[in-house]
Amino acid sequence: MRADVFRTLGDPTRLRIFALLAREELAVGEVQEVVGLGQSTVSGHLAQLRAAGLATARRDGAHTRYAAARPEGHDALFHLLTADPLPEGDALALQRLLGERTAPTPEGLGSDYLPGRSWEALARMLLSLLPPLRIADVGVGTGHLTSLLAAGARHVIAIDRDAAALARLPPSIERRIGTLEDLPLGEREVDLVLISQALHCVAEPVLTLRKCLDALAGGGQIAVLDLAPHAHAWVRHRLGHKHLGFADLAALLREAGFHDVRQEIVHVDRRAPAFTTVLAVGRK
Repeated sequence: MRADVFRTLGDPTRLRIFALLAREELAVGEVQEVVGLGQSTVSGHLAQLRAAGLATARRDGAHTRYAAARPEGHDALFHLLTADPLPEGDALALQRLLGERTAPTPEGLGSDYLPGRSWEALARMLLSLLPPLRIADVGVGTGHLTSLLAAGARHVIAIDRDAAALARLPPSIERRIGTLEDLPLGEREVDLVLISQALHCVAEPVLTLRKCLDALAGGGQIAVLDLAPHAHAWVRHRLGHKHLGFADLAALLREAGFHDVRQEIVHVDRRAPAFTTVLAVGRK
């Protein structure tokens, strides 16, 4: 036992890690951060410390945390190894790490917040899986989605009544002034039509959807994002909505002539006025 202990602590890096663990319980990544070594190297040293009875490990959620152990019969050696202060660099790094542990979470982050999770990142991932399509985006809004589509599409046609909104789009996107009622698309011109939060501004939704059907090539698809029924009448005069949501978007698509129609709720606002967003998809 004594030979194993001395042999294990004969390595300067293991001795350094042992000294850290004698002062604070640390996960592998935290040891890496202090000593500046790779994950596999640190894990190897920790395994040898455990094998010699010089470290313990416990599960803490997704992490395993390590602490220094005092082998039976080696109290004097343990005190000797931990009596001296840590090297200045390790002491400062450990102090900084412990400060980060106790730093307050930034205000405004919900309980389900995860770093790096965003609708744009998710959209880019999903769009990268699509084959190159000819896409018409009707009603571009801020232009964020339209610009994302252009990254992997064969061709994107942006349609909006607002010339200024079209002017903000990347030059690779074709821009056409138009509306859902007067759709500037030829027959069978595109493979996918997207209508995001715009159909509720159309007086006759089924007529508009039929025009979209004509613009699609065989097997082409339409995707409509809109609101579920709601009672917020103020959207009529403030935002120009002609419909207070749709009870059955799928039925409208079927009436217009689409097949393989499906519908689902894709988002519910957590804050007032708490609109619910529905996605309906159909095929020509």
